[in-house]
Amino acid sequence: MRGIRLIVLLILLSLVLPLHAQTFVAQEREGLYVELRWSGINGECQLLRKLPGCTEFGLIGPVNDGEYRDTINVSVCGDSIYYKLQYGLTDYKQAGVWFEDRSSPENTEIQKVTVDTTIGDIEVVWKKSKSTDVLAYIVCSGMPCTTPDTVYDTTYRVIYEEYPVRFRVFVIDSCGNPSAMSEPCNNMVLSVSADSCGGKFSAKWNEYINMPGGISQYVLQYKNADSNVWKDLDSTNMVMLNFRMPEEVNDSCVFRIKVSDREYNITSYSNEISVLASDVSEIPCPQNDIDIEANDDFYAIPNVLLYNQPPNNKFQPCFEGLLPDGVSGYRLDIYNRMGCRVFRSENPSEAFIGQYKGRELPGGAYVYLLYYDREGEQQIKKGQLLLLK
Repeated sequence: MRGIRLIVLLILLSLVLPLHAQTFVAQEREGLYVELRWSGINGECQLLRKLPGCTEFGLIGPVNDGEYRDTINVSVCGDSIYYKLQYGLTDYKQAGVWFEDRSSPENTEIQKVTVDTTIGDIEVVWKKSKSTDVLAYIVCSGMPCTTPDTVYDTTYRVIYEEYPVRFRVFVIDSCGNPSAMSEPCNNMVLSVSADSCGGKFSAKWNEYINMPGGISQYVLQYKNADSNVWKDLDSTNMVMLNFRMPEEVNDSCVFRIKVSDREYNITSYSNEISVLASDVSEIPCPQNDIDIEANDDFYAIPNVLLYNQPPNNKFQPCFEGLLPDGVSGYRLDIYNRMGCRVFRSENPSEAFIGQYKGRELPGGAYVYLLYYDREGEQQIKKGQLLLLK
């Protein structure tokens, strides 16, 4: 009788112990993924998952290592996810986990801010976020971010104002998680003023900041008031240009600034300014009788520049940065050996210090062209400059 009881007990233990040894556990980790672990189940299993709002389990795939990390690519805002581990035709284990998506969506960056004065708008365009769960984009202006607007596309329009505005964008997912803020990007505001004599105009604008691939140059464009064809007039890396009215303009001319991205072929434009050709006088400005020669003390032009070694670290043709009486229309251009312009200034007090957009230029030979007007005639001086480092 005792033997029969022992056999029955062993049979019961063989049935019960494996069931207690089989475990299947799901744990949420940092709102980013679910960690699944199981034991007492041998061989390949099939893992299934049921997300909130779903009525059926969906197949994830075969698993056999006793653990699995499930990265959640959709937003689950404080709800449960259920898992089923199937290890036989009808045998399975099930586990659930309360999951909250706390991960930030992928941020975006502004590509361009263009002024369209024909309809009185500023248009802001940015890249689409790479995140699969994007509820909206929040656009704001100013530093810090003010006057936010919610946008469900990648384009935003706002009424044009005659001053530069810095825009920033960030992404919101369906759980309310915000992305990092984009770099600020601004619009350009162009102004054109006329000289009282000499037949010249001066164009000025603010610096265009944070174009993703960097700015190649500013281009001053023009067109006749009754035309739709824009033409390039001049270009610069500075934020001002002096120019004469194009010869083919008889009455009114429209100007704007175009800025292009070096890498992504993105183009942005300033506002448009209409100017009458009669706004300036062709009467020459009064000139003093002063003769400027290449060897005059006014032009203390060195041929060697020692980078970052004062006082020989500046190339400044004008003595103390001052133009003498009778001289106007100053401009200094410097080119590298490949013919690319690395410096332009129309301010005689601004010196070339061996840098381009804040970065050190390589040592070697450069060519300078110095333009100025004397007695109504443009003069040009050309020379070579050696940059030593």
